[in-house]
Amino acid sequence: MSRPDSDHETKMIQTFEKNSSRLYSLAFLLTGDIDRSVQAFERALDDEGENPAGDRVMDRWARKTIIVAALATMEKELLASLLRTMRLVGDEPSGDAKWKRRASIPREEFEQAVVAIDAFPRCAMLLTVFEGMSIKLASILLHASETLTRSAQRLGIVELTRNLAGKNGSDPYPRPGRNPAPVLSPG
Repeated sequence: MSRPDSDHETKMIQTFEKNSSRLYSLAFLLTGDIDRSVQAFERALDDEGENPAGDRVMDRWARKTIIVAALATMEKELLASLLRTMRLVGDEPSGDAKWKRRASIPREEFEQAVVAIDAFPRCAMLLTVFEGMSIKLASILLHASETLTRSAQRLGIVELTRNLAGKNGSDPYPRPGRNPAPVLSPG
């Protein structure tokens, strides 16, 4: 008969092995850096936290473990980005963009568009939109207020849209770090 801790460790390792590509991709999108992604992945594997059994629960737990580990690898960058985001919130509109609907977006192009977003808005968007977390939980993980996290989420969405639209030459601010999304204002 095996020990519960041994079963837990075995299930955790199997979950990480089975989903390693998706988990690493999530870490990369959050950190925007290959080295930090590997560091987050290793950190998540070393985590000794509690975890209920069950494949679906295990998968969600593995994703959350990766998220926490990825955010931990970039604390300073997130704080600097949070401060930049605080300064951006409330900017006024500066122009209209014309958007074209695209049938599909290649994975590499999507990753480049996401990674080009400043760290705090990128993480707020990924956690709430793509991972389905509540604003409240994301704000706790990001060490920010719910209002700022919600604004950063919107900024991330608008920047992602601009980055993807810019591939067709319709982006009015084609350089990285361009003007902030003007549609944001404190909620």
